[in-house]
Amino acid sequence: MFSKLTILALPALAAAASCPAPPSPPSNPSCGSTHPKWTLDPINLSSYYTYTSPSASGPKLGSFSFTFATDQVDYEAQCSGSSVNPQGIFYGSQVFECVTPGGSGSKTTSFSFDSASSVVSVNTTFTCCDVCDVVYTTIGSVKIDLECETSTWRNPDWVAGELYSNTTTVCEPGAATVQL
Repeated sequence: MFSKLTILALPALAAAASCPAPPSPPSNPSCGSTHPKWTLDPINLSSYYTYTSPSASGPKLGSFSFTFATDQVDYEAQCSGSSVNPQGIFYGSQVFECVTPGGSGSKTTSFSFDSASSVVSVNTTFTCCDVCDVVYTTIGSVKIDLECETSTWRNPDWVAGELYSNTTTVCEPGAATVQL
């Protein structure tokens, strides 16, 4: 397993009239830490793809989801994405937005997943308190190891107009904890 961390602290740009002074201290003493702890749990991965003939692909879908938590803030983001790429494969270049409580502006989380390498990359942006003028962005990646089972059904009496095969992959829910 490997992890990568990038932390950026950027002063928020705001008009002086909109910034109350002084800001309250962070509600979480770990907020802004250079070594945050991330948890992705439960991680769920499944896919299916159907062939309508020996050479023609039909419907396909891959689903990937997890709950993201970090010790830097007191909320969890619900992350999920789907892929209609061949065989339900995910490519690391596709970015999915997570549902983050109160998520807007300075509280967002997104992720990408690469099926070939089993690497999940997460990008989260937050402040440590409601009126803080520092916005943190943490970016990290982790390789996951899921136990998956693939089953394939083939129609032995296939004729044109019927399904030829269906392949389904279902993984046991997994988890990853990363100390960046």
